[in-house]
Amino acid sequence: MFFKCFNFKRRFVSKHTRFSLTVFVLLLWFPFSAICDEDYDRCVSIFGSDGTLTIESLDISASNGNVDAEYCLAVAYHEGKDVSRDRIEAVKWYLRAGQKGHLEAQYWLCILYREGIGVEANALESRYWCKRAAKKNHSKALYALGQWYYGGYDRNMNTDYLNAYVWFARAVVAGEPGADAMIQLLENQMTDLQILEAKKIMERNLP
Repeated sequence: MFFKCFNFKRRFVSKHTRFSLTVFVLLLWFPFSAICDEDYDRCVSIFGSDGTLTIESLDISASNGNVDAEYCLAVAYHEGKDVSRDRIEAVKWYLRAGQKGHLEAQYWLCILYREGIGVEANALESRYWCKRAAKKNHSKALYALGQWYYGGYDRNMNTDYLNAYVWFARAVVAGEPGADAMIQLLENQMTDLQILEAKKIMERNLP
């Protein structure tokens, strides 16, 4: 389901070839592993009839401004569920839902803008959507922000250890699988002073 849900850009893979396979899997797997099929099953239960869901009926509800229908339609296009896969159309509907505060839509906008899937890659947009969801304590968005800073998306691919630590640590508190392993990795790569500063940032409830 993981690779079915998401295709990774080669630049992200090549960036992390220096890490062990275990770390690579931790960095990439957890925030994307949940979700696509489970989300669509929930959509069927909400908008379907007799266990089936037609794109036509979903499109009508979404076009009428139902935020859950907008998200479900995005998932359908993202995954090719009962409709031809169309990542551009998925982004359109994720945006509509995300602008209304739908946390899962905001999370996927973070990922799709980061990786340039269905939309031109845009680091600022990626961070914007991730932070919107993370501020509502969305665990996968918290983890994705840790990835974002660890991958150096706003520093010409150079790791921002301080911010990566902060967001992974918040993901740990939110219960996101794999976040604790990333904290252990970072603590082996950071100085004691950097770790202390990251913990102070968390205590001040920043950034």
